Amino acid sequence: MGGIFMDQELDLDKVDILRERAGLSYRDAVEYLERAKGDVVKALVFVEEDKYEQKEVRAEKSQEAFEKVKEVVRKGNEMKIKIDRHGDSLIEIPVIIGLIGTAIAPYLALAGTAVALATNCSISVKHPEELPEFESRSEEGIP
Repeated sequence: MGGIFMDQELDLDKVDILRERAGLSYRDAVEYLERAKGDVVKALVFVEEDKYEQKEVRAEKSQEAFEKVKEVVRKGNEMKIKIDRHGDSLIEIPVIIGLIGTAIAPYLALAGTAVALATNCSISVKHPEELPEFESRSEEGIP
């Protein structure tokens, strides 16, 4: 900062022009002007190039984040919350729906869970990669 170009070619008018046109701080304007060897037009081109590169990086990161969210939603739809009572399945919903419902109405979800447990229901989460669930039955009572 404040190198050869500040003394020779870089003046406050050029810094002000660059700040006004590109919306930069004084420090950034000086750095771009030094990089452009005092040429305001070249400095503006450098600013545009840097902003374009930043937009590309943001777009790539946004796409990556979107893909991760899609994967989480997909896995949430594959995983199931299952409520059973005495071995009979009462309801089976995707985990993502359970999470959304809990976020929208947490007290209702809590009350529903309490009622399910109070009525001898079991609540489980079933992952798609797990082996199919099975019930163990005694050989005598059930045909």
